[in-house]
Amino acid sequence: MATYKNINSDWYITVDSGEGTIYIDGNLDVAGNITYVSDIAVNDAFIIVAANNTGTVNDMGLVATKVANVAYAGLRFDVGANAWQISSSVYANGAPIAAYQNLAGGGSGSVAGSDTQIQFNQGGSFGASANLTYDYGNSKLTVLGYQAFGNTATPANVANAVAVYSNTVGSGGTGLYFTSAAANDELVSKSKAIVFAIIF
Repeated sequence: MATYKNINSDWYITVDSGEGTIYIDGNLDVAGNITYVSDIAVNDAFIIVAANNTGTVNDMGLVATKVANVAYAGLRFDVGANAWQISSSVYANGAPIAAYQNLAGGGSGSVAGSDTQIQFNQGGSFGASANLTYDYGNSKLTVLGYQAFGNTATPANVANAVAVYSNTVGSGGTGLYFTSAAANDELVSKSKAIVFAIIF
């Protein structure tokens, strides 16, 4: 049979002038908030949060106070991203002020896409595409779609390789250059090639 104790104000239990320990041989359910004035030690290997989650809670974790009642940092597990995430600035309830970022270390973690697809930042999460792949077995990089080459100075030669870069448009009419150990020149457009063929 349950026993209830109702009080109208704060209720203090003092054990041995504050140095003693209260033991509860059973479960402890607290409907309100719990405040700790010193360290808390937990014997269990894991602490369970959102224990009664029926699938409606998609983010759960911990919030650390940076400045009392003003600034917080957050660590959460995001069900949608299937990843642990951190944020340097959140509200007291864990909602982000600064966006959460996925945690990944040593090239591990939940990666996007299929094998050989290169990872990139897609809205703060890992993204991947079949249009951007690296075949590590054959040292082959595949990029489908258009490529934009930034304007740059002539890069240094790399042994047994050809570097492609862009620069000011020259007589070739393209502004797309290559350099190798044997040559450094501008690729020629079709219209320029026709003109050169007529002249020469």
